[in-house]
Amino acid sequence: MSESIQHTSTKAKPMKRRGMRKLRIAAGVLMIGCGLLWIMQAMDFPIRTLYAMTVERLQLHSNDHAFAATKIEAEAAIVINGKTGETIFYKNDQEELPMASTTKMMTALIALDAMDANSLIRVGSEVEWTGSEESRAGLVEGQLLTWRELITAMMLPSGNDAARTIAVQVGMQHAQAGSTRGEAYNVFVQMMNDRAKELGMDHTHFTNPHGMHDPKHYTTARDLAVLALEAMKHEGFRQIVTEKRASLSEGQAASSHAMTVVNRNKLLQEDSGYYYEGAIGIKTGFTDQAGYCLVSSAERDDEQIIAVVLHSTELEVWTDSHMLLDYGFNRTKPKEEMDQSA
Repeated sequence: MSESIQHTSTKAKPMKRRGMRKLRIAAGVLMIGCGLLWIMQAMDFPIRTLYAMTVERLQLHSNDHAFAATKIEAEAAIVINGKTGETIFYKNDQEELPMASTTKMMTALIALDAMDANSLIRVGSEVEWTGSEESRAGLVEGQLLTWRELITAMMLPSGNDAARTIAVQVGMQHAQAGSTRGEAYNVFVQMMNDRAKELGMDHTHFTNPHGMHDPKHYTTARDLAVLALEAMKHEGFRQIVTEKRASLSEGQAASSHAMTVVNRNKLLQEDSGYYYEGAIGIKTGFTDQAGYCLVSSAERDDEQIIAVVLHSTELEVWTDSHMLLDYGFNRTKPKEEMDQSA
């Protein structure tokens, strides 16, 4: 009996030591945690911020989490090969978000297929639907423009007045006889949704041709990349979105002077501070709800990259796009060139 008791006692000692070791480790972890909390408090680092950062990282959907979390400010982004459509990088690419004026890519694509570029169009009363807070090209009722100039007035300065004019003009061709301009406008919006469905943009819905906020007007970074890939196949579209500035030759209806419109895409402007060598478009966008958006594209060494940024900030929309385009080019280099740069 005494041997049995003695045997049990010798086993109990290691178990007790292991229990004490676990207790000391737990106490150490607790102390480290408290120390970190104290340091953050001392540095005025909000606990809520740390919590938000942790939650954001856990919810992040990406094929490169480190790059997406630390380098890209945008809520959602995607990079694709502009020739093959292959996905190179994505961040929350299927999250449905407002798209602001990147909407106008679809408006332009439909417009270019609807009418000859040299057709003359007289601007209608729909330009007066544009609010004072909206982006405008400065069109006036009665102004005479070519169809290409009208699309340019929408794409470069992001003119909502031009977008509405295009919608009414095309809508009138497809609406029932006797339709009002408002009814024709709605017909055009339906054409936008029909085209989105044809392209497989399953998470996109349009309620207008310009991108002003509406809860039912949304897309995803991936769907915009699909749209951009299709639009850039159209030579007329490519020519327009690459232009840094353009003249609307007919000018105002009551005068003969020409209007000059400037492209808002700073990647194209050499003096902007955000110029990107090889940039060839595509479309900017901003509303309070959508944040700063940009669909961009660039060509280098016979390679083309398309990048989409949704809900970024005023400055980071450009730096995000720079990094995304660089990311794309760095991963489409020929193998020999990658080996040499390694």
